[in-house]
Amino acid sequence: MTTYGTYTAMTGALALMMTTGAAMADVTPAEVWSDWQEYMGSFGFAVTADEAQSVDGLTLTNIVLTQTLPDDAGTTTGTVPQITIIDNDDGTVAIVYPSEMPITMTGTGEASFEMGMLLRTTDLKITASGAPSQITYAYSAAGIGMTMGKLSSDGEAIEIGSAVFDMADVQGSSVMTMDGGRTAEQKASTGAATYELAFTDPEDGASSMTWAGRIDGINMTGDMKLPAAADMNDMSAALDAGFAIDAAYVFGAGRSVFTFTDEGATTNGTSTSAGGKLSIKMDEGGLGYGGQSDDVRVEVTMPPLPFPLAMGMKQTSFDLAMPLTKSGAPQDFGLALKLGGFTLSDAIWALFDPTAKLPRDPATIALDLSGKATILADIMDPAAMEQVEDGASAPAELNALTLNSLLVSVAGAELTGRGAVTLDNDDMTTYAGNPKPVGDVALRLTGANGLMDTLVAMGLIGQDQTMMARMGLGMLAVPGEGDDVLVSDIEFTEGGGIIANGQRLK
Repeated sequence: MTTYGTYTAMTGALALMMTTGAAMADVTPAEVWSDWQEYMGSFGFAVTADEAQSVDGLTLTNIVLTQTLPDDAGTTTGTVPQITIIDNDDGTVAIVYPSEMPITMTGTGEASFEMGMLLRTTDLKITASGAPSQITYAYSAAGIGMTMGKLSSDGEAIEIGSAVFDMADVQGSSVMTMDGGRTAEQKASTGAATYELAFTDPEDGASSMTWAGRIDGINMTGDMKLPAAADMNDMSAALDAGFAIDAAYVFGAGRSVFTFTDEGATTNGTSTSAGGKLSIKMDEGGLGYGGQSDDVRVEVTMPPLPFPLAMGMKQTSFDLAMPLTKSGAPQDFGLALKLGGFTLSDAIWALFDPTAKLPRDPATIALDLSGKATILADIMDPAAMEQVEDGASAPAELNALTLNSLLVSVAGAELTGRGAVTLDNDDMTTYAGNPKPVGDVALRLTGANGLMDTLVAMGLIGQDQTMMARMGLGMLAVPGEGDDVLVSDIEFTEGGGIIANGQRLK
């Protein structure tokens, strides 16, 4: 596992102790602590601490979370100095954190590392209530933040910079149900979230980056199912057992400033966004992952240009659906991408089109694909994926592909398309090592000749290049209805032929 992977796993475990772990509260603080250990154990962590019982509850010090990585890759360890679990004597339990809590993470394996962090909280309150079979808890804080501390690898300190992240007005609630397993229904919101990053290349010190920004607010909803039989060290088995997550995040408007320095040259910039969203869903049926950003604007000043370059995007989005588990039968997948309303500032246009010959309408690229694929390797198994990376096995076999829609609109030209093909993986000779496609694709291109004429007039391309392009289009397309319209209907036949607009190409 990579250092990033171990960092992510350990950070997630510590986050669970702050939130979901609190929801495990039972009648007594001791039962809360016992349930934490059991819960973390289901994620592959052994949890130990020094326990001090008092009339008020239970104080835990020197809390250590240890995870043994698969394939003898080493271990990761996280250390938390203190958490207090207090019995409120009214059927509720309070979990108390110090206002500043240093956290240390270490890892062993091919390369050892140590990373320090400081968790900062202001007026943090976590209260859990309910019956052992269903716990309802609420938390709130005027502020929660994290500051990166020291970092070392193989005993040598690495001075790379700083990272600070803060959230204001944090509040949330959760319902945790235990019924032969665990389910969690969670929601949370924050006020302004800010971040400041400053990094320097530790090798030469000549390259650096600073980035600071703000998001006006974040809202999150999430559900999780954790079956009793799930082994979280074996994600494929956990998914088969019924492990599932379904989470959605909505982000408010954001803005940032950044600076990059490389060999003495400095680039400065700003960015803004009207907001966006992110979603993730994972279960036995596969992975769903999607996101969207609205009204993104970026302005950059870089040498040797004396003026800023600005660009914008009305909307960017992606939506991915893919199977995760190995199967002998084809499974559905899908991918949708959109870069909508892309614009450039007049300063950028003037670099290659000073006389404004090209239309400057916003450009759009949108693609919507779906299909079926047979998963040949266990995607969630690191050992299996290493074989894929080494070329010893293929990850999947493509069985069918559907182009639901295609749109490319730029500089007065527009390409649209639809189509579908099935692929015969038993025939790898007709197309020289590739599966044989059977199906058809319909395309429509408008404004291409006008765009080429303009590019020739601007001197960006030559007449010879234009002639070759038009000859290629003439082989694949025929005139359609309207001015400067080309259409193409390409058929891949069962016999291995290719027919374009009734003319055989293969």
